Amino acid sequence: MSPSERQKGFTLIEMMIVVAICTVIAGGIFLALQAGQTQTGVADLKMMLQDSAREAIYKMVQEIRQSAPSKITIGAGGNSIQFEFPDPTAPVDGSYNIDWDSAHTLTYALGGTGSQIIRTDSDAGTTQILANDVVDIDFTGNSGQPTLVTITVSVQRTFTNGRVVPDSPLAVLGQAEVRNVSS
Repeated sequence: MSPSERQKGFTLIEMMIVVAICTVIAGGIFLALQAGQTQTGVADLKMMLQDSAREAIYKMVQEIRQSAPSKITIGAGGNSIQFEFPDPTAPVDGSYNIDWDSAHTLTYALGGTGSQIIRTDSDAGTTQILANDVVDIDFTGNSGQPTLVTITVSVQRTFTNGRVVPDSPLAVLGQAEVRNVSS
């Protein structure tokens, strides 16, 4: 047979080589996309954890600011705070002074499943979860009767497979300047 009379096309071996090369290339692209998606998921989780801690600190700062230095007690080790908060329905008396007799006693502490910030209103008998995935909370004051309270919340999520995100806890800091005086 002359070369012009031969059949034109690919042999089975040539087709198998092409399929193998295409499979390797597709696998590499898939792994690159999967790694990118994983990193995006980790970044989203970090932002969610940080936002959750930031929202909890905002709520705590707003309420601590309305207390008075003599009405604040920071727990041993700084892992809890208890303070009096003016009753939202009647915060002042007839002389426009803070009505501390009807004030609510609030406590913020790490609790629940062990990784939540719990807000407890002893007078109303209510509890509220402010944040999840909390590994540490620290309250510090500038004196025995603090006029400035610093709150540090550290957040980190541990998955059931043991993976921890982020590798080291994210710390979010807030400060509350106490603006009322007690009578």
